[in-house]
Amino acid sequence: MSPEHSGPSGKRFCVFINEIAQQLVWADPFEGRYSKTVTLSDGTMRTVELIPVERNSEQMVEFKDGGHHSYMGLTPVRTSTTINGNLMVQVVDVSDLEAAREESRRHQSAQSPVLPPGTSLLSLPEFLPPGFVQGIEILNDNATKMHFVVRVLIDHLGLSAADANSAMLAIHAKGGALLPTDSVADAERIAAQITAEAAKGGYPLACRAVRIGGG
Repeated sequence: MSPEHSGPSGKRFCVFINEIAQQLVWADPFEGRYSKTVTLSDGTMRTVELIPVERNSEQMVEFKDGGHHSYMGLTPVRTSTTINGNLMVQVVDVSDLEAAREESRRHQSAQSPVLPPGTSLLSLPEFLPPGFVQGIEILNDNATKMHFVVRVLIDHLGLSAADANSAMLAIHAKGGALLPTDSVADAERIAAQITAEAAKGGYPLACRAVRIGGG
């Protein structure tokens, strides 16, 4: 049997496309191949292509975005989300659409946690990554744009786009995050760079260097 072939004919899906900074597509229904060109907040354009397929006996959606090519699994929940750079794409089996819409509404209406300015994440075990020695501490707020956080983590901490997105989402969902660096000097330099860039952009982002045993 071929490892990949077209998915069942007549199967219908809906797609949600979000930039970290804005929602671009809301529950756009499709059957078979889907293609959409969207304009991002920086004026650049991206074309997303989605093709339902069966691959290795599993129902999936082939995802193409410029030079990026991957597969989004749908089994067993019939819903799949992938992040490429600053785009987040979610594909939903149309029979699950109402549940997905309600989940999206709850996510949008939920207020992400904002910890007091003096909070030390080092004192909260749930925030401490295994083996953490030193790094930067970033606290969530309700004013700093998500795409800004992603960009400074890429530019100054050297994270990949996917890792920067994951870190940003953790900060947004939990109220903050500890991100390790190779040395205290690196942590101090990176925290100063991020703090300066946030101030220049008018964002109140709290970022500081921290180390175990040193605050």
